[in-house]
Amino acid sequence: MNTLIIKLGATGDVVRTTTLLNVLDGRVHWLTYDQNLVLLKDILQISQNVVPWGERQVLENRNYDLVINLEDGLEAAKLLKKIKYKELFGAYLNNSQKLTYTDNSKEWFDLSIISKYGKEKADELKYVNKKTYQELIFLGLGYTFSSQKYFLPEAHPAGLYHRLL
Repeated sequence: MNTLIIKLGATGDVVRTTTLLNVLDGRVHWLTYDQNLVLLKDILQISQNVVPWGERQVLENRNYDLVINLEDGLEAAKLLKKIKYKELFGAYLNNSQKLTYTDNSKEWFDLSIISKYGKEKADELKYVNKKTYQELIFLGLGYTFSSQKYFLPEAHPAGLYHRLL
């Protein structure tokens, strides 16, 4: 299995998305913004396959079994037009060049700014939603979120200390 995860910003969501690495088989590439590279570059499962947004062109014409696009922005959706894949989970540009999302990702994107229901209804759905970010994503991908661990970078001493008075 060859998978591409597109999770660029929202640093907390990048961290939350690392839980998918517990269930995805095979090689995983991850496209993210530069500020999030520090979170991903030392994760053994993807360390050689983290792609900064500024170098996204290296993904063009690559073949993936699965692309997970968790971004609701136009630029990530445009990039998908240049990538070959068998299955997509997430946002994309339809034939009318309108940003939309796959049916399997509706649990997440129905709550988003690109919700097919519009912003007001999406906000209502968010308000009554009882599922976590991971539960929504895992569900759409056919997995069950059962508190799989986050992958976080190793902490390094920063020379900071707290003096007790």
